[in-house]
Amino acid sequence: MSNLTSWNPFREADRNWNDFFDHPSRFFDNGSTPKVDVFQTDKDVVVKAEIPGVSRKDLSLYIDENSIRLSGQTKKEEEVNKEDVYRTERYFGSFSRAIPFPVEVKSENAKAEYRDGILTVTVPKAEPSSSRGRKIDIQ
Repeated sequence: MSNLTSWNPFREADRNWNDFFDHPSRFFDNGSTPKVDVFQTDKDVVVKAEIPGVSRKDLSLYIDENSIRLSGQTKKEEEVNKEDVYRTERYFGSFSRAIPFPVEVKSENAKAEYRDGILTVTVPKAEPSSSRGRKIDIQ
């Protein structure tokens, strides 16, 4: 006679939960987009992006009045024989991310600093302007 295991509805959920933490790349786009914080001060909009292990020369930054686009490439230091790999979680390859600003900014005055794997971009806010629209007469 075979042993019966009582049904436990949480057993499969527990297994999936552990898999979520053991292999987050299956759930989060291979880690290919940098994590960012965006916040405002009285005068500036600040974007902080977490990009560890990427050289400054491998980063590209584009800013306009409405958004910032960050792209770059993470490179492997050395090749490892696949048979010798026990676990692989780090992402290598190209990444790109566009982040909208919460307000209009003066993109020509943006400043960027990259230190200890954190890219900090500070952009002054644009002066509140009147509506750019115009009244149109109906014919």
